Amino acid sequence: MLDTLYSQIGAVLWLGVCAFALMKGDEPERITAGALVAAWLATLAVHRETALSSVPMPVMVIDALLLVFLVVMSWRTDRTWLIWAAALQSIVVLVHIITLMDLRIRAIAYLSAQAIGSYGLLVSLAIGTFWAWQIREAIKPREDEDAAL
Repeated sequence: MLDTLYSQIGAVLWLGVCAFALMKGDEPERITAGALVAAWLATLAVHRETALSSVPMPVMVIDALLLVFLVVMSWRTDRTWLIWAAALQSIVVLVHIITLMDLRIRAIAYLSAQAIGSYGLLVSLAIGTFWAWQIREAIKPREDEDAAL
């Protein structure tokens, strides 16, 4: 699955955003980044080369579990980026379901929707991590000033 330059660049991007979230994010960002890395590794482990006219069921199950995780995280936290992430992940799961219902979906539509959902999810995580980091940095000087007084 990492045999093309496109997939290798995607892997670096995926792991880079998750590393950024693990280093600079608050608890929701770190937990979500860990879940994304786990889902990505699980997908790599179960993915088999299949025809684009069939749905890889183990990958669909992993994507559906990730969607459930993101929905639960968005309910339990006040982070708006998690709502966007869950919405984008729902596109990924929906494309799996549509392909199950009608296998005549064009391969380019399937792959495009998967890419939009996946990379949109990464953008949501990156933006959410950046916001959490900036808010934490903005509060830090005030805490230092309060401690000095």
